[in-house]
Amino acid sequence: MKVIRLSKTTRFIIGWVGLLIAAPFFLWGLAGLLGVVPSMLKVFGIEGLRVPAGITIIGLVIAAIGFWDYEED
Repeated sequence: MKVIRLSKTTRFIIGWVGLLIAAPFFLWGLAGLLGVVPSMLKVFGIEGLRVPAGITIIGLVIAAIGFWDYEED
């Protein structure tokens, strides 16, 4: 099995892209708790919370992969 090696710059960019994917829903959740914007529960409903939660989790997984330092020194 061939392992793809990416440069540190590429992984850094991938990590930040992942955080940018997750950040809007994370910030919306915090702002919703403070009452600044409508809560996600009101917008999506109970069943619909899977959508922003899934996007946030995907973004955080991408960020974790991007920031993971797997190279052996």
